Amino acid sequence: MIKRFLLSPRTVISLICAVGIFSIAGSLIPQLAERPPQFFEVWKAGSPKTYYLVDLLQLNRIFTSVWFLFLAALIVFSLALSIFYQTKPLIKSGRSIPKEITQASFKEYSAFESAQVPGPGIESLADEIKGVFEARGYRPCPADKGNRYFIFEKNGIGRWGGVIFHAGLLVVIIAAVYGLAFRKEGFVQLSQTEPFQGEDEEWQAKKLGILAKDFHPGYRLYLKRFAPAYWEDGAVRELESSLVFINGKGESREIPLSLRRPVTFQGVKIYQSPYYGYVPGLILERSGGDPVITHFLLGAPEKMDGPFTGRTDFPTSDYVLDMKFYPRPSVPSSSMAFPGIDLTVTEKGEPRFEGTVFLNQRVQVGKDTLTFAQIHYWTGLTFTQNYGMPLVYSGFALSTLGTIMMLMPSYREVHLQLAVQEGDLRLRMGGRAKKYQAIFSEEFGEMAESVGKVLERYGNHATA
Repeated sequence: MIKRFLLSPRTVISLICAVGIFSIAGSLIPQLAERPPQFFEVWKAGSPKTYYLVDLLQLNRIFTSVWFLFLAALIVFSLALSIFYQTKPLIKSGRSIPKEITQASFKEYSAFESAQVPGPGIESLADEIKGVFEARGYRPCPADKGNRYFIFEKNGIGRWGGVIFHAGLLVVIIAAVYGLAFRKEGFVQLSQTEPFQGEDEEWQAKKLGILAKDFHPGYRLYLKRFAPAYWEDGAVRELESSLVFINGKGESREIPLSLRRPVTFQGVKIYQSPYYGYVPGLILERSGGDPVITHFLLGAPEKMDGPFTGRTDFPTSDYVLDMKFYPRPSVPSSSMAFPGIDLTVTEKGEPRFEGTVFLNQRVQVGKDTLTFAQIHYWTGLTFTQNYGMPLVYSGFALSTLGTIMMLMPSYREVHLQLAVQEGDLRLRMGGRAKKYQAIFSEEFGEMAESVGKVLERYGNHATA
């Protein structure tokens, strides 16, 4: 019952379609490790019921969900069974030979009759007939000698093409299942000069496989430089970062990173996120208290001619800040010359300040003083660790090899039945090919003609 279910073409097609549908869904539905946390907070606040349902069904982490892993495991078992039943007849030491070669048994069929073949001449005749097939690249295979059957095959390796192709798919899916179970992925937002210590609690978003533990890359790093590049219409063309890695021995190494060029360091692959912006540092001075400096992450606009915006509260106070940051207040651009913030400050719903604050400028907010102290870029980085990728590449290589073996070498087989009755030779010849029937039919006819000529050279009358 289970075997029939797993080997059913309907089951296999349904599983493949389900994986395809959910893979598409994974590219359309925002995933936890691919977006900054603020995105999901806004989504949760705006559509709490929708977000609850998406989170309950694990649609915001499809590729590490329990049900997707179960779906992939079913495909593994189905493919493994299919490979087993394809391989079983190929590795048998013997070959199943039909009891009688008939015209209905093969795509092509020929029969020859000849007479007066002396006993000693049969062995020589058999050798010459064998030479006809060997000249065409056919090799003899074990056959039932008692019934005088002879089998010749060509491109026998092509019979293994389907097995190798499916074995490659099996390796790819096993690697995917392994990745689903043990994959580690984390998202972090870094501003320039801010260190990332590689601790598990530092991730803004994290996606772990079902069997994976905490994600510790094993090194520290900081963002030394970040620079966006724009097209003429103001759309983002490229985002480039420069990361400084510091290993456990304190040795540092600087490596460039961009949207089109991820980097790998100590087994962890790092991708440049499309999310970036500015980090203004603001200092709040209150009477009778110590100054408090806080950094705010402002999101980038879709095009460079818009402001970088953000809304947040100020720690240790009741102030809520709405900010629009222009790198250049007169002509918005990606340069940070003369930066200024359009700032609105409210306290418990009451306005306390509204206006533009330039870098190093101090403004009065109620009884307190607020200073725009510094400005940096921030950008998102995605870290992934998946040890199954070498298996994926090996599986694709196997599948490609299997495809070539299935398409290029057409497996062909010729059967001969030889019988001597009262001094008369009876020779029947049949053949079959899995593909390219027209080509095989032509080759079969030529070989049949050559066999007939061999019989005639022995002074026998041959009819086909």
